Amino acid sequence: MKFSVTGDKLVDSLSKLNHVIPTRSPLPILDNILFELTGNELKLLASDLEVFIRTTLEVSGKKDGKVAIPAKRLLDISRTLTSSSLTLEVNEKNRISIKTSNGKYSLGGEPAEDFPVPEEKSGMNSLKLEGHMMKRCLLKTIHAVNTDEVRRNMTGILLDVNKNEIKFVATDGFRLAKIIKTDFASKSEIEEKIIIPLKTGNLILKLNNNENTDIEFDENDLKITFAGVEIFSKLVDDTFPSYENVIPKDNDKILKINKADLSNSLRRALILADVITKRVKLEITNNSIQIKADNPEIGSEGEESIDCKFVGSDGATDFDKNPFVIAFNAQYLLDAVSQMETDEMNISFGSSSKAAITTPSEQHENENFIELIMPVRVG
Repeated sequence: MKFSVTGDKLVDSLSKLNHVIPTRSPLPILDNILFELTGNELKLLASDLEVFIRTTLEVSGKKDGKVAIPAKRLLDISRTLTSSSLTLEVNEKNRISIKTSNGKYSLGGEPAEDFPVPEEKSGMNSLKLEGHMMKRCLLKTIHAVNTDEVRRNMTGILLDVNKNEIKFVATDGFRLAKIIKTDFASKSEIEEKIIIPLKTGNLILKLNNNENTDIEFDENDLKITFAGVEIFSKLVDDTFPSYENVIPKDNDKILKINKADLSNSLRRALILADVITKRVKLEITNNSIQIKADNPEIGSEGEESIDCKFVGSDGATDFDKNPFVIAFNAQYLLDAVSQMETDEMNISFGSSSKAAITTPSEQHENENFIELIMPVRVG
């Protein structure tokens, strides 16, 4: 195999693949990247056996071939030669030589046949998402994914595809994030639900710079393609919880509040709250919220008041006389607040034991986003 390429192009591809190269692996071959050259097209493949990433770049090909090359050494060398043109050549003993205008470097490679490759399937369900939609939907939900392997059915993001809408949902049992989009590129006839693993979702966020995305999947496997990058992943082989049943339909107390005020207040409260429960108590009157936090173990406590107003309630309740009191994990509430892109946001309540729902004061066009947070014991 022999080809020439500029160092910066090679580094760009190698850096993407570096996300899945394991730091420790029982299979030494996974410390390598598989190079496969056909004409002027070079394909690079890396894997940790859970996920495969393949990148494609155009080079000046001189001799077709394939080889597995040590990833870390090649990346470290290439990073120091980003402005140079490199010629990489592999002999019949898998010895790699890298030549520049000023030097020559040699590495030992491994037979390409020893490197695992993803299963290529035909006839999978397919879906196209425009531009930043995939990334946006993952960013809105991924923070709510459960990281406890005991509840495996929550360890990913639900992708629920219908003819006229697409939903992304994540939950850890204490909060739930859901975004519905009705403006995806291809109105498909498929109606399917899959669970994208958390690791795969994070890789998409790291590698996708708002490029158009092709999604292919069946009941076991997922393939994501965008801008010369292919990600192959297994799906979470479980059934996502029946989440619609836990979303309150009758929260009759709707509060409008300035997002920045609430966020800043929660950050201060979190400093003083119990480090394990992170509990903050909200005492809501007609026009203000008093936010209280304490940690008896270290003797810390704090409270402050911020303005708010009810934009929906039964009209008969005077909250100045009977404040509405509810408590939350401050970090969960802060995470929900951080997802709001409007200056003001709404929080709807039912009772102090029912889930609250946060929404932006105005939804994006063709989009509906909510975040649900379960309350904790008031104290």
